[in-house]
Amino acid sequence: MKEFFREFETSNTLPSFFVTWSLSIGITGIYLLFMVLYPYRLLEQSPEVIALIGQDNEMIFRGEIYRLFTAIWIHGNVVHLSSNLLFLLIFSSRLEELTRGFVVVCVFILSGIIGNLATLLLIFLDINFYSIGASGAIYGLLGALYYHLRGKSKHEQRKALYMLILFFMITIGSDINVFAHLFGLLGGIGSMWIMSLKSAHH
Repeated sequence: MKEFFREFETSNTLPSFFVTWSLSIGITGIYLLFMVLYPYRLLEQSPEVIALIGQDNEMIFRGEIYRLFTAIWIHGNVVHLSSNLLFLLIFSSRLEELTRGFVVVCVFILSGIIGNLATLLLIFLDINFYSIGASGAIYGLLGALYYHLRGKSKHEQRKALYMLILFFMITIGSDINVFAHLFGLLGGIGSMWIMSLKSAHH
C-alpha cells in the first residue's frame, strides 16, 4: 500500500485526467447511491443523509469530526450537483494537465476541509446550519490553478479570473456557504504554495 501511494505521488504516467474523472464519478456515484436508498427524493438530497453526514457544527464539536470530510461529497439537489461537476471538470482537468493527479487530490481534499473548518468557526457567532457540497474544494482547485499560473500566462490568468467570477455568480445566494468558498479558495492557494516549496527543495 505504501508503494502504491508513493508511486501515485510521483507518477506522471496515469491516464489523462484520471483524477478529474475519478472525483467526478465519485461525487456523482454518491448522489446516485442515495437516490437509490431514498427514492422518494429523486431530485433532492434526502434530509436523512444531510443530517447523517452533512456539516452540522454542533455535532462536530461533539466529536463527529468526520463530517468535515463527508460533507464535501454530498449535494443538495441535481442543480447543485451539476454546477459543481461542471466547474470541477474545468478546473481540475486544467490543474491536472499542468501538474500531477496527486496535486489535484491534495488540493481538493485540503481546500474542502479548510473551507469547512472556517464554517465551523461560525458557531462562535451563534450561527449553525447544515453545509454540504464540494464548492469549497472546487474554489480551492481554482485558487491552486491561479497560483500555478502566476507570472506564466497573463491570458490564462485572465481566463481563470473570469471563471472565478462566473463560478461566484452561479454559486451565490442566500443559502450558499460563502465562508467555505472564500477559505476553500485561500486553502487552494496555500496548498499549492506549500507543494511548490516541497518540489523546489527536491
